[in-house]
Amino acid sequence: MRWRDLRLWVGLAIMVLAMFAGAFILSRGEQTTTVWRASTDLSIGSVPVATPVTVALGEAQDQYLPANEPLTGRLRWPVAAGDLIPRGALGYSSLLNARMVTLPVDPLHAPVNLATGDIVDIWSTPAEVAGGITAKPVLVFSRVTVAEAAIDSVGIGGEIAVVVEVPADGAAQLVAAARSGLIDLVAVPITSQPTS
Repeated sequence: MRWRDLRLWVGLAIMVLAMFAGAFILSRGEQTTTVWRASTDLSIGSVPVATPVTVALGEAQDQYLPANEPLTGRLRWPVAAGDLIPRGALGYSSLLNARMVTLPVDPLHAPVNLATGDIVDIWSTPAEVAGGITAKPVLVFSRVTVAEAAIDSVGIGGEIAVVVEVPADGAAQLVAAARSGLIDLVAVPITSQPTS
C-alpha cells in the first residue's frame, strides 16, 4: 500500500511539473515586442523608411531592431516591403573617396518611382553617330546608389536632376557620358541585389 502511495505522489509531482513547464513555454511564446518593419522595398545604401509593428518573436527578438531604438545609418543589404528590419542590416557606410555626380535625366528614361537609396545601372547613348547609324547604348556604371532624385522639379529641358554616388576615379567618365549623350537609369530590382 505504501509503494502505491509513493508512485501516486511521484506521478502527481511529474504531472504538476509538466503543467508548469508547458505554461512557461506558452507564456514565452506569447510575449510580444515592437520592432521596425520596412514600409517599402529598401535598397542597399538607402535610409530606412519603416513603421513600428508588434509581433511575437520569442527568442528571435534580439535579431531585430526594437522600435524604441532610432533607425540610424544606411542599409547594408536589401529589405523587402513588409519584412522586419534585422539588427545587422543597418550601418552601411558610403563609398570611401566617393563623388556625388548630378545627372540630367529625362523622366521617361528613369524608373517611375525613383528615390534616394535606389540602385541603378547608368547607360549612355551617344547623341550623334556618323552616317546616320543608330547609336548603341553603353553601360557606364553598374549598381550605383541614387543619393538624391529631384523628381518633383523639372529643369528647362524637361529633365530631372539625379545625384548618384560613384568612386572618385569614375566621376570624369560619368560626366563625359552625360555631356556626350542621353542618359538612361535602369532600376536594379531588390531581388538582384546582393544580400550581404
